[in-house]
Amino acid sequence: MPRRLIALVLSATVLASCGTTQHAATVNGDAVLAADLEQTVKDFDTVGESPIVDGAADGDTVRGLLTSLIRAKATTQLLAEMGESVTDADREAVRAELSQQNTEGFPQTLLDLIVELNSAVTALARVRAPEASVIPERYSSDPKSLGMLCVRHLVVEKESTAREALAELGKSPTDEQFATVAGKYSIEPNAKQTGGALSGRSGECIALNEYQAGFDPDFVRGALAARVGIPTEPVKSSFGWHVIYVRPFTAVAESLSKTLNGSPGEYLLLGTLASADISVASRYGKWNPLSGQVVAP
Repeated sequence: MPRRLIALVLSATVLASCGTTQHAATVNGDAVLAADLEQTVKDFDTVGESPIVDGAADGDTVRGLLTSLIRAKATTQLLAEMGESVTDADREAVRAELSQQNTEGFPQTLLDLIVELNSAVTALARVRAPEASVIPERYSSDPKSLGMLCVRHLVVEKESTAREALAELGKSPTDEQFATVAGKYSIEPNAKQTGGALSGRSGECIALNEYQAGFDPDFVRGALAARVGIPTEPVKSSFGWHVIYVRPFTAVAESLSKTLNGSPGEYLLLGTLASADISVASRYGKWNPLSGQVVAP
């Protein structure tokens, strides 16, 4: 089994028995067809990668695979938006790698899917960041569309304290003003030094998938909904009451640009998924933008 190449297929397939449902999901109106998914599931059963037992499979498996197929659809849309596409050379390179691996017994439909999904990843790596002149407006209007958020916050034990901090902040504090108030009120360690600024693997602008994997879901919900430069209403999480502040572009321009230019295709795909209109057929579950996954209904 060509494990490295098939990994993308395993993350881009849904289990069978869709019945008469035409669409398993839609991404900005673009359908993931149930019939195509059923065929792929049969192919995976054939090669022993995703066995179907009594016509059914584990629900978590179904949802996890559908999540990845939605990502594949979003990738196709992003490539078109950025003027990129999968080329014949991309496909030939994948086929050449496949030829060096044991694919005996693989249905042709599965081999074709492996080629298309891996070729799309190659094409995604060619995507460049938007022009520097358009990034400030895009960030200011929808920061999550760039696949990351640059956030300060303060956390306190009581909602009343959070509202007291909000009153001191006013409607649209500067980055420096929020840092000062966070240092005064927040119970987070080192808040006086950090001003409540969050940082991740890439610096002070954190990738959306890092938020989704490592932060409290209620905090993520508040951060995704926040407007640039405007403190949120108090947000309750497992850690206390937060006031969340997406930092102005001028405060994070250098860090954001450096991060985005490091892997523009990957970040823009995260942004596409966060901003897309995604729906899932109820038999599979529902789309949860907070986790970026299909979840149980």
